[in-house]
Amino acid sequence: MQHQDQRKKSPKDMEFFTEHGDANRYKILEIIGKGSYGVVCSAIDTQTGEKVAIKKIKDIFEHSSDAIRILREIKLLRLLRHPDIVEIKRIMLPSSRRDFRDIYVVFELMESDLHQVIKANDDLTHEHHRFFLYQMLRALKYMHTANVYHRDLKPKNILANANCKLKICDFGLARVAFNDAPTAIFWTDYVATRWYRAPELCGSFSSKYTPAIDIWSIGCIFVEVLTGKPLFPGKSIVHQLDLITDLLGTPSADTISGVRNEKARKYLAGMRKKHPMPFAEKFPKADPASLNLLKRLLAFDPKDRPTAEEALADPYFKGLAKFEREPSCQPISKLEFEFERRRVTKEDIRELIFREILEYHPQLLKDYMAGNDGMNFLYPSAIGHFRQQFAYLEENDGKSGPVIPPQRKHTSLPRSTVTSSTIPPKTQPNASLFDNRQNTKEMATGVISEVISGNLSKVSQPPPHMPNGIKHYLQNLLI
Repeated sequence: MQHQDQRKKSPKDMEFFTEHGDANRYKILEIIGKGSYGVVCSAIDTQTGEKVAIKKIKDIFEHSSDAIRILREIKLLRLLRHPDIVEIKRIMLPSSRRDFRDIYVVFELMESDLHQVIKANDDLTHEHHRFFLYQMLRALKYMHTANVYHRDLKPKNILANANCKLKICDFGLARVAFNDAPTAIFWTDYVATRWYRAPELCGSFSSKYTPAIDIWSIGCIFVEVLTGKPLFPGKSIVHQLDLITDLLGTPSADTISGVRNEKARKYLAGMRKKHPMPFAEKFPKADPASLNLLKRLLAFDPKDRPTAEEALADPYFKGLAKFEREPSCQPISKLEFEFERRRVTKEDIRELIFREILEYHPQLLKDYMAGNDGMNFLYPSAIGHFRQQFAYLEENDGKSGPVIPPQRKHTSLPRSTVTSSTIPPKTQPNASLFDNRQNTKEMATGVISEVISGNLSKVSQPPPHMPNGIKHYLQNLLI
């Protein structure tokens, strides 16, 4: 009876996803992530056969700050098109630009994230370490040449696939610096999980930002890849500074003066003298060449950290690729982020998000730009079927009904929690690696195939199904 009741949709329920074929295009599989924002489901694009993830973001206008964060993220992911940054494939179209409350964003499907990879694999090779760091820095170079600072880099915000591919995600806290602004920008809000937060930001909620804050975070993440453990798991700001100085030693008076928070400055100034610990002693199993670069990434003084481009030129990456060929991005126009500089109402934000949605519907965008205000569409609607699938999954612990084949996979998107699952052989080339009888750790390890589980050095050629770009990089790794 409950299943039948779900078929009874009110006119208000039918106001979303009315572009012809939009919802029918995707076959929903299962819930793969849940959080305060809403739900993420895996799906198949029936037009291309591609596996995707559809993120339902609910009640986006309930709080203006959340709506602005969503607007910022979808805008940046449209503007930052790069192989190492997660891609939005499509955003579903609302029938009314004035009344919608939820949005459905179609992402490329990634199998896991770097946090899960680190947990499940204690035998990553030097080749893995190098390739992972190179991809992260390559994405950072692209972002920073666009004057975009991520500000919340951590392993959970770096997605991973079984072919060793990484992609940075979750740009909700990112900011854009503009050419007419100072090189060090002040922004006021929470930035970065404490463990990955640069020391100059410790205890500060209104700080000067430079690209060096992201470089520090990447250094912390790289150590976690090397050792399997967070480098600076501080329980408080003071504890965080203690852990940092235990490794790096006490900073100079000049460096301390650059710490924004007064209490943090006083604490560092009054700290007993500590000598830096040799990195080779702290990380005895690491490639010595990697430690030379790591020292630069984790310089206490942000002025001593390299840019992403300088880091890519480090001898550690010799033979991996030509750093000078890695793409840069044109600076982003100030007009794209005018909403950050003025007071905006919820209706202003709604209109701006609607405008972003139209970027994925070119003909309607053309009509919109031409001044056609009749944006209540009359195409056949598939919203009832589409929403029913989401609702059914939410009410049945993420498990699909009889009309939805139980194709499952461990995956990751910006989210609070993730579930583990499997995919049958017909849709997954590495299906033999997936077994629903595995325990949690074995399952996570299986998802990151033998390429990531430590056997890269034994592989003479990349798998034939691997994308050409990844083949190129792995072939370099195997030389």
